Amino acid sequence: MPTLIMASRAFVCLIGGTPHPAAACEQRLIAAAEAVGWSVLAGDVDPLPPAVDEPAVYVTTDRAVATAAALDLALLEPTFDLLTRVPERFLRRQVEAATFGDLDRLAGRTFVKPADPLDKWFDAGVYSDVRDIRVRNQLRPDAPVLLSEPVEWSVEFRYFVLGGHVVAGSPYIAYGRPAWRWHPGKAPDAPTAGRAVVEGVCTAMEGELPPAFVLDVGRIDDRGWAVVEFNPVWSAGLLNADAAAVLPALLRATRRRSDLSADDRQWDVRG
Repeated sequence: MPTLIMASRAFVCLIGGTPHPAAACEQRLIAAAEAVGWSVLAGDVDPLPPAVDEPAVYVTTDRAVATAAALDLALLEPTFDLLTRVPERFLRRQVEAATFGDLDRLAGRTFVKPADPLDKWFDAGVYSDVRDIRVRNQLRPDAPVLLSEPVEWSVEFRYFVLGGHVVAGSPYIAYGRPAWRWHPGKAPDAPTAGRAVVEGVCTAMEGELPPAFVLDVGRIDDRGWAVVEFNPVWSAGLLNADAAAVLPALLRATRRRSDLSADDRQWDVRG
């Protein structure tokens, strides 16, 4: 049976007894895995064995990379520039890949973000001058970034994709505020808003997408539904998505490096 590998089993409540959203999501995944007979390993309390049969990693920080390296695993994910290859009809704005060193040529207001979703070494935002960007630690001219035309998103939804098909989803943000809330004991309803964009991208980019990933979509106020960004399935917040439905996607995105197929190697971004 598969083994779910997590960063921690800790479940610490905030003042007032409310669990941190990330911790609550992790606990739901653990419960879903144990309910179907999976084993669970937690890096903070369980010693990692030299090998794990059928591993499935879910770690929401850069500890995922260290965990994978310790077990010689490849974590499949979208390439950092994949958003730039999405057909324009699903983007509804200009998007391009660059390096931080290229930002000297910023011409007017531009949305800038680190391309690596695990390496948030400066705050994503709208900038007109690279000198306005406050970086953490040292300047890294070669680090990849994504540039896009600034737009206003009214709502956003998150969808988990496996093999080109949506397997789970959740509301994400509405008018700048979280739009999801987990209700224990109640099965989450699968959203439909923006799902047509996800399905359209999967059809149009068949053969150009990783086997499992997360796609965030949203509605641009004056343009309609569009792709916001890609994320790795093994580190994306679960939000209100069905944890049991996400487990197979985690399993597909975690590969023993010695077993990587030629197709999978292109999605081993950190290898």
